[in-house]
Amino acid sequence: MLGNIITMLISEKNSSQAGARAFVPLAAAPFHWFEGGHKKWELRKYGRQYTERHIWPGKRVELRHGYRSGRSLWGNVTDTYSAPTMSEFFTEVDYKAVIPNAASRDEACRIAKQILNIPEGVEVALFGFRVELDK
Repeated sequence: MLGNIITMLISEKNSSQAGARAFVPLAAAPFHWFEGGHKKWELRKYGRQYTERHIWPGKRVELRHGYRSGRSLWGNVTDTYSAPTMSEFFTEVDYKAVIPNAASRDEACRIAKQILNIPEGVEVALFGFRVELDK
């Protein structure tokens, strides 16, 4: 009986954590790319809340235009991918799905580094997740 109660409590804890949405503040351009249906993947520096532990397929996500804006897009994470470098990330994920206005992979890397505030010549691990927006 005690084992059943413990299992039930653990299950409730996991389901309540699974139900919590991932909050992702976006700059104006990435927000508009998602809103227009051109952007499918969000890319972040790996760490803190941007890891497999916090974001996984099926997780609800709120994409908000900045922190204080009332404008949000809602959806579900459908895929994730982490990579030690941006070059490796864009080997697996089409750059147009991340930076839709980029004319080339090199340009996508430059724009992504600006958005993520990654200095030129510095490589950092990255975490990306594909979002399917609610209809």
